Amino acid sequence: MTETDNAFHVQAAVLTVCEVAQQQTIKFDAAIVLADHSNLLVHLRPTSVVARVATMTGTVRKGDTWLKREIAIASHLTAAGAPVIPPSRVVSPGPYHHNGLVLSFWEFVQELDEPVDPTTAGKALRECHEALVDFDGELPVLDALSESEQIFSQLCSEEVFSLADAEMLQEVNERLKTQFLQLELPMQPVHGDSNPSNVLNTTRGVLWADWEDTFIAPIVWDIACFVASSRVFGKDIEQANAALNGYGIKIDDEVLDLFIEARTFQTLLWNYIIGQEHHSSLQRFEGRLRWFRERE
Repeated sequence: MTETDNAFHVQAAVLTVCEVAQQQTIKFDAAIVLADHSNLLVHLRPTSVVARVATMTGTVRKGDTWLKREIAIASHLTAAGAPVIPPSRVVSPGPYHHNGLVLSFWEFVQELDEPVDPTTAGKALRECHEALVDFDGELPVLDALSESEQIFSQLCSEEVFSLADAEMLQEVNERLKTQFLQLELPMQPVHGDSNPSNVLNTTRGVLWADWEDTFIAPIVWDIACFVASSRVFGKDIEQANAALNGYGIKIDDEVLDLFIEARTFQTLLWNYIIGQEHHSSLQRFEGRLRWFRERE
């Protein structure tokens, strides 16, 4: 996909946001794109409303079940006083279907220039976990593993991987499934995608966002999400260790390594999907693929 194609898709998504906002009688002067990754974030300035459009994510996940879950989780956490970005209070958060896209509305928060302190991020994640314990909504169990297997099968059918890499990754997948079945760790609702890009330093403090991947799993899944990239690429290791210290729990190294491998397998697949519109993601795809080759 070319940059022109991606720009067209962004423009179409922004138009969709504007039309839904108008239908909901939100009065705004401008639609400002805040971020464009697996989802598109659009601030309806000068209101306190941010639209979140499932762009690349919506090509893999059909319907809106995961978005309804996200809103329910974020609403629960907000009511509990946990450090999260709340769903919109100006208008019903949705989700809304329009022009073949699905979107939801969230509260705008002002980010600070200073990066997130990783120790504080770890503490904030633990606060969220503690508030999630009594969430009584329905959630899938170990959903990241089953979704990854489905995506991997689809990519193999499209011959994304060489035969050798496909066989190697299939062995990884089978081994991970076997090892996860043998685990006897307590499970609860977790963020599901708690990587450093989903925690923001704002005028309201450090806040966690993007709860669309929430599922039932051991809490070490979320901790692995935060540190996996540093382990794979050898970068920001001090920050990752500070986040672990901030969370304040001792995790067996072998268990953490297993979850890092499972998280990296998941992220590898999404790197390829997102890379179809954002080519920089393909570099991370290649880097994670090399990491797996070197481990096998």
